[in-house]
Amino acid sequence: MSVFSTSARRAPRPGPMAGAEMGAPLARTASAQPVRHGAGISLGSRLRDWKTLAGFALSAAIILIFVLTAHLNPGQIWATVRTADGRYLALGLAVYFSAFLLRGLRWRLLLRRADLGATVRLPALRGLVEMIFLSWFVNCLVPAKLGDGYRAYLLKQETGADMGQTLGTVVGERMADVLALVVLLLGSGLLILGDLTGAEGNLPLILLLGAGLAGAIGGGVVALRLGAGPLAARLPDRRRVVFARFVSALLRTFRRDIQVPLYGLTGLIWAGEVLRIWLVLQSFHITGLAPGVIIFTALAGSLLSTIPFTPAGLGAVEGASVAILGAFGVAASLAGAVAVVDRVINYWSNIPVGAVLYLARRRRSRS
Repeated sequence: MSVFSTSARRAPRPGPMAGAEMGAPLARTASAQPVRHGAGISLGSRLRDWKTLAGFALSAAIILIFVLTAHLNPGQIWATVRTADGRYLALGLAVYFSAFLLRGLRWRLLLRRADLGATVRLPALRGLVEMIFLSWFVNCLVPAKLGDGYRAYLLKQETGADMGQTLGTVVGERMADVLALVVLLLGSGLLILGDLTGAEGNLPLILLLGAGLAGAIGGGVVALRLGAGPLAARLPDRRRVVFARFVSALLRTFRRDIQVPLYGLTGLIWAGEVLRIWLVLQSFHITGLAPGVIIFTALAGSLLSTIPFTPAGLGAVEGASVAILGAFGVAASLAGAVAVVDRVINYWSNIPVGAVLYLARRRRSRS
């Protein structure tokens, strides 16, 4: 069952040589036209899909197992949550939502460099930010990061931009996210490496996971540069063109002329993640943690949220946050309260806000 609407207009079938070579100019479809046929996703059917239900079941199992093995007391955690200073939490919420503006600026940068065609008019920054937030909303409800593809589809639906190119910008952005995240995570991990080595739960595995993801991304980029042409030649004509445009847009993410603004914005986004977790810690009057610990806690949670088996890493992120804070002397009930409150900000808050935006978009598309 596809997450995207099948009512979008199909492009004309290209000639047999279109996109056969990655370096050749790509055949263009007819003038890009906005396609407005609904929001393009049936949340009701997706929420009832067995893969979505399995993802939430896995999240619940992870949380239950962690609560039992770590001897957490839900009653004590809830009592601790109620002592949080709401002023710091309000600031944390503001920092979290402000980061979407930076994400919108970054995506606009990539889209402008993707050569979408003279007929494509990008939405205003507000529209791009809305699409990004809707993709996060979908990622909070369904596993496998389907929200990322939904974001590309929304842009195609609104502007008529090529799906391969728009999806290439989204995947390239995600790769840049993970690469910057891993560098910062490894840097903070080195600052606290001695303490991590003796930590319960073998927390250095998070560093290895990050290094493995970075290596996989690097290998994938090299493979696309060297083998995309031969691979495209084996695809059917229509898919060949889509694949060629996808690869072209993705690889533009790694061009030299875009690295400074791209990673400058990405660094600010991850700095916002660290600031948010620091504000949550301050709301519980947790002081004395080394900066490296705070950075590592924030970025480890972000890394685990990329796990596709549960919606936005639900279960894994909370467990890692408690384990890391506990390894550095934070009481279990206090660490649990931090994890709960932080996930209310960066996970659960997405659902009501995203639902309002989703319903508003559906209403606009039908009018």
